[in-house]
Amino acid sequence: MRAVTPRAVLLGFVLAPVNCFWVVYSEVIRYAAHPTTTSIFFNVVFCLFVLAAANAGLRRCRPRWAFTQGELLVVYLILSLGTAMAGHDMLQVLVSVIAYAHHFETPDNRWRSLFFDALPTHLMVTDPEALRGMWNGGGSLYAPAVLWAWARPVALWTGFFTLLLVLMLCLNVVWRRQWSERERLAFPLVELPLQMTDPGGALFRSRAMWIGFALAGGIDLLNTVAMSYPALPRFPAREFNLQHYLVDRPWSAAGSLPLQLLPFVIGIGYLLPVDLLFSAWFFYFYWKGQAVATAAWGLNDGRPQFPYILEQSAGAYLGVAASVLWIGRHYLGEVFRTAFGKTRPLDDSTEPMTYRAALLGIAGSLAGLVLFAVWSGVTLGAAVAFFALYLLLSLSVTRMRAELGSPAHDLRWTGPDHLLSVIVGPRDLSKSTLAFFSLAWGFNRNYRTHPMPHQMEGLQMARVAGFRMQPLAWVMLAAGIWGCLCAFWALLHVYYQVGAATALVQTPGVPQVFGRDAWLRMARWTTPPGPLRDPVQTWVILGGMGLSLFLTAMRGRFLWWPFHPVGLAVSSSWAMGYMWFPLLLAWVAKLIILRAAGLTGYRAALPFFLGLILGEFVVGSLCNLAGLLFGFELYRFWG
Repeated sequence: MRAVTPRAVLLGFVLAPVNCFWVVYSEVIRYAAHPTTTSIFFNVVFCLFVLAAANAGLRRCRPRWAFTQGELLVVYLILSLGTAMAGHDMLQVLVSVIAYAHHFETPDNRWRSLFFDALPTHLMVTDPEALRGMWNGGGSLYAPAVLWAWARPVALWTGFFTLLLVLMLCLNVVWRRQWSERERLAFPLVELPLQMTDPGGALFRSRAMWIGFALAGGIDLLNTVAMSYPALPRFPAREFNLQHYLVDRPWSAAGSLPLQLLPFVIGIGYLLPVDLLFSAWFFYFYWKGQAVATAAWGLNDGRPQFPYILEQSAGAYLGVAASVLWIGRHYLGEVFRTAFGKTRPLDDSTEPMTYRAALLGIAGSLAGLVLFAVWSGVTLGAAVAFFALYLLLSLSVTRMRAELGSPAHDLRWTGPDHLLSVIVGPRDLSKSTLAFFSLAWGFNRNYRTHPMPHQMEGLQMARVAGFRMQPLAWVMLAAGIWGCLCAFWALLHVYYQVGAATALVQTPGVPQVFGRDAWLRMARWTTPPGPLRDPVQTWVILGGMGLSLFLTAMRGRFLWWPFHPVGLAVSSSWAMGYMWFPLLLAWVAKLIILRAAGLTGYRAALPFFLGLILGEFVVGSLCNLAGLLFGFELYRFWG
């Protein structure tokens, strides 16, 4: 079946800039919803729903014009990768970071004397007039001087992300067979697009699906109308927080404890394994318990961030990556022998590229990234360590989604830039290295919009739907690059219209916060005498990694072991604060259904839970678009 057809690729590429524009207005300007902060992007699901509905009409009226399932999935993947590049933790952050320092430096913050001599200005915008237009608005991106000021950094960063995307694609080619065919990972997050594009349309003929759709969509519609007409009733889906009842020490140290009813999270949760559902909410309270115990025993006196929950979580991510490498060590040996040995234990003729090409692509793109960092002032050792850690974290996020469909994977503020500053210490890193780490905040602030899992899921969709992977791989690579350019355009076009630092940004300061945090950290690193290496945080990272490996070993030894290392890794995130209760509800519902009716009952109930996702995403998207177009107050079903 041909899926990568010119019309499918063209449709995806035409929709990509419109989609990026929607993401920017919703997430940054109106702060109305945040589709890129969960594993499944609701804006892309909405687009697929509209295309599937239009395609159903074509099948009736003009059958020869109708799109195949593969073509619809290609459009879905193009939009997913474009959305990832425009997301809350990719170019939205990077644009602010590269434009912030030279506009907001003052004699009071002393940034010019502290670190301006080390900045890689070829990766930044330094022209005062171009920066003034972006932050204050009222200008035009298309003025020749402005375009020239942005041309070099946009071109260089697009080249950088191209190398990253090539690296991710080649890694996915290497791991695809092991995960998809040998370990038979479930890839839960591909279930919804596959069912939506099924030629038989069984999902849309299911009464259970439409019941779930009506329940979830009805809540969003009711609450959206009630925002404009307060006299009308509303459904209290996002009203409660247990923090209000924990006002005394040490219980108040638990912080926010939202108790929210999010139908789409319940729907996603139903797709996940029972042990991950249990672990997600269990370890959420494990982290809260650490915070309470630390406050009760006074262990954070002088160390406000102790017990360093984010660093423990980063260690857990590294533990997941280490487990993947250990489990797949024999398979990797077969890959290398196939690529460079005299025997070929694996047949790579049906893969997106040969294993030799994939391994050479990994080596070449990784060398290019290291050279890019060294050219920007990073020492060779620091550059190698930075990208080694980045690859491990990327592998971990991709594995989490392939095996378990984790609904969120924030990895908040603990990318390789932070980990190396903790393990090595800012004093032992050159100032130009720290400057590049500050720019790298633009794609390491969080890992919610990471492109690599979307590439792997695309390859899995091709396998399940039965179309060729080779052309799809190159389309996904082109889609990531095109998405990068579309994201730059959408962000800058909007910023020069409304001003990134003006009151027209509905939640003032969001673009500023993205840039400010990176350079405030740089100022702390470079203010004499500078922070010392912190061995406590290093041991905490190793402790999180060790606990993750212990949980993995126990799961391999005891089938009844309920604690999953992925639950440990993702449960400390911002998103899990909102998701823990609906995931608890999904865990209870799935346990009851499986024990009462087994797999037959699970499959029979699946359309209802997919309907919860679709109803929230489709109706929520319609309300979001209407609010953006007509300016009325929006109910945020997420974010």
